[in-house]
Amino acid sequence: MAATGIGSVPFTDPVETVALILNAFPQVPYWPQMVRLGFAEEMTAQSARGLAAMKIDEAAGTVGLDPARPRDEALAAFYEAALSGDLTFFAMKENEAHGFYALLQAVADAQIPCQALKGQLAGPVTFAGMVKDQEGKAMLYDRELTQAACLGLARKAAWQAQKFRDLGKAPVIFLDEPYLTGFGSAFLPISREEVLEILAATIEELRQTAGGPVAVGLHCCGNTDWGLLLEAPIDILSFDSYGYFDSLRLYDKAVAKFFSRGGWLAWGLVPTGADEFGQEAVDSLWQRFTQQVGQLAHDQQTGLKEILSRSLLTPACGMAYLSPEEARRGFQVLAALSARGQEWLASL
Repeated sequence: MAATGIGSVPFTDPVETVALILNAFPQVPYWPQMVRLGFAEEMTAQSARGLAAMKIDEAAGTVGLDPARPRDEALAAFYEAALSGDLTFFAMKENEAHGFYALLQAVADAQIPCQALKGQLAGPVTFAGMVKDQEGKAMLYDRELTQAACLGLARKAAWQAQKFRDLGKAPVIFLDEPYLTGFGSAFLPISREEVLEILAATIEELRQTAGGPVAVGLHCCGNTDWGLLLEAPIDILSFDSYGYFDSLRLYDKAVAKFFSRGGWLAWGLVPTGADEFGQEAVDSLWQRFTQQVGQLAHDQQTGLKEILSRSLLTPACGMAYLSPEEARRGFQVLAALSARGQEWLASL
C-alpha cells in the first residue's frame, strides 16, 4: 500500500526535502510546497498566475482581483491563452514552486523507478472563495470569473500532469478543497448543485487537456458533506481519517457507490496538529487504521483485500505547522505504516 504527501512542508531546502520524500514515499512521491520560502509558495498564490484578472501582491501576502485592469480585457487575454492549447502559459515558475522543479530534476537525474508522481493545486471552490475583490466579495459569487478560474486551474493541473508524463510517470493530481469544510453553513452559502458544477467543470477540463490519463484526487482536511465530494467525478477521495472517519461512515451508500465505480481512498492517518502528532506512534496509528478498515469492510459488506487494494496512506493535511523534526518523523511513520499495509495486503 503506497503512501504519499499532501502538500506543504516546514523545510526550506527543496533538494533535501525531495530526497526525504523519495526515501519515504518511493512508490508515489509528491512535490512539496515550500511555504517557509515565502508567499509565492502558498497554495493560492501558486494557483493564481495565468488566471484572469489576478493580482498577486507578495509584499502584502495577498491574491485578489486586479482593479486596475478592465474586466473584458483581462478575460479576452485569458481565453486567448487558454484556447491556444499551449499549457506553458499556465506553468508555475521555479521561484514559486521550488519543490516541483526539485522533484522533476531528482526523478530525471536518478531515473527513480516509481510508477506515479503526485501533484496538487488549489481546488476551484477554495480558490474562488479565497480570492476577493476590493470590497471583500469573493470571486466565487461572480459566475463569469469563476468559470474562467475553473478553466485556468484545469490547465495548470494539466501542465503538471504533462510534466510528470514527460518523465514516463503516471500523473496523480489532487485538488485541495479546505473551503468545503464550510459547505452547508453561512460561511459557504452556495448550493450543492453549484459546487458539483464547479468541480465537474474543472475536472472534466483537466482530463481533456492533460494529454493522457490522469488520476484526480479531491482533498478535504476537515468535516464536510462527504456524499457531495463522493458524487464529484474524482478517482481518489483524500480525507482526514484520523479525525473524521466516523463522519465518513455516515455516508455508507455514497461510499459504496464510489467503490463500485473504482474509487480509491487516501487515508489521512497521520495527524498534522502538533499536539495530536506528539501523542501518536506507528503502533497506535496502525491499530487505529486496522480498526477503521475493519469497520468500513463491515459497513460495505466487502473484503479487506478490496479496500486495501484501493487505498493510499497520507498525512491528515499538509505538514507546514509541524517543526522540521516532527515532519521528518511524520515521513518515517508514514513509511512504516505503508510497509505494514503492504504486508497486510499481501497476506490476504
